[in-house]
Amino acid sequence: MDAEARFRALFDATYPAVVRFVRHRGLVGHDGEDLIAATYEVAWRRLDVVPTGDAAVPWLLTVALNQLRNHRRRQARDRALVERLPAPGQTGPPPEPSIPGWRDIRRALDALTESDRELVLLVAWDGLSPAQAASVLGLTPTAARTRLHRARMRLADLLGIQRGGPSRQSPRGHVGPTEAVRRSET
Repeated sequence: MDAEARFRALFDATYPAVVRFVRHRGLVGHDGEDLIAATYEVAWRRLDVVPTGDAAVPWLLTVALNQLRNHRRRQARDRALVERLPAPGQTGPPPEPSIPGWRDIRRALDALTESDRELVLLVAWDGLSPAQAASVLGLTPTAARTRLHRARMRLADLLGIQRGGPSRQSPRGHVGPTEAVRRSET
């Protein structure tokens, strides 16, 4: 199989997973398209080292994660420039819902360390197993499972969720952290 056919097969098989990864991290429009293009540009340049089969998606998500980190560093530099301007007036906080909204979940995710946040998102939003997420983040599967458990517990604490079950609603109306993250997608 020539390089172009191999790349086309890789692209067709992995594109939905890469798009989902990018969108779940809040990149839409040109930013999201640029990140996806940059990911596949790296794949094209390094086609000889791209794994085949099930290992291709974690490899591409690792590339996408590195591209995302570069994007976030650029954004941080841009924000630093904007922060020199006076802040606009602020309105009062919105009423608190009984089920965490997407803003609450976003704040809780942002309160996690970057590596814990990525681990939770790879498993909850991108549908990777803890072992696949470990491959993306350069961890052992055991370390990924342990860190995922601890990150979920911190996320539940940050959201004020009782720890009855990770994805079941408790009798008092609380929702587990995984279910809260999934509900925020809608």
